[in-house]
Amino acid sequence: MSLHAYSAELCPEPRLRRLVLASGVLLFGIGLALIMQLPVAAGYKSLIAVCWSAICAYEWISNRLAYARCGILRIDAEGRIERSNSQGAWQVHRLRSGSVVLPRLAWLRLSAADGLRYAELLRGDICESDDWRRFQVIWRHVGATP
Repeated sequence: MSLHAYSAELCPEPRLRRLVLASGVLLFGIGLALIMQLPVAAGYKSLIAVCWSAICAYEWISNRLAYARCGILRIDAEGRIERSNSQGAWQVHRLRSGSVVLPRLAWLRLSAADGLRYAELLRGDICESDDWRRFQVIWRHVGATP
């Protein structure tokens, strides 16, 4: 484990992870219903529905696999992101574009070293958490430019 002079360690909430997975299923269903309403031939609808299903399944499974094997998130002052795995070892992850950090909520799009792409929903309060405050400071300096 490396020593980081200024870093933030954030622990994802299982409830927020369940929310992300449940919203994925819900949005899959809504998308499928909208596809069935398209004014195109049934063959095209079927093809679009199969493609939509494959994309949604891939995204959902990627998130589920990442949630099962990833724990605490650590970001340091240089912008390096590491995650603890199920064995407690730290692995380097990469921040992807499309990540958004607000004062109390963060949506991070990440890639693992093995190519697994997933998203993490985090929340915090700078008044209650020193790590969340440090994360906000780090994000302002290096997080907005992955």
